[in-house]
Amino acid sequence: MGTVFRGTWAVRTGLLTRAQLRSSAWRRLREDVYADAEQPDTHRLHARGACLVMPAGAALGGRTAAELHGLVDVAPVDLPVEVVLPPGVRWHPQPGLVVRTAPLDGDVVGRGPWLRWTSGENGRALLRESV
Repeated sequence: MGTVFRGTWAVRTGLLTRAQLRSSAWRRLREDVYADAEQPDTHRLHARGACLVMPAGAALGGRTAAELHGLVDVAPVDLPVEVVLPPGVRWHPQPGLVVRTAPLDGDVVGRGPWLRWTSGENGRALLRESV
């Protein structure tokens, strides 16, 4: 309960069957990413899901990072999650994501067990670009 997870992992480990994964108990956030259906459908929830599929070294940026910093009404649930990749990292994201490239050295300060986000001038610049 209250979790966001990869569907292939849940099936492979035997926690859920494919049929259970398709039940109303789980919300599909994106391809192979699911959440407990009782959690509110928010931009933050979709950001958690994006973190499960984005490349190592990437961070959440722009309006997504602003939402994580506590700004109100900047990232509605239907707004794509913004991901920042360090230079040289390539990724073909799924729908519902916007990808930008920017240096992240020293600018990634928000870290948790399931997400990283930009802050400071890097984050403000990316927020201005996304408006």
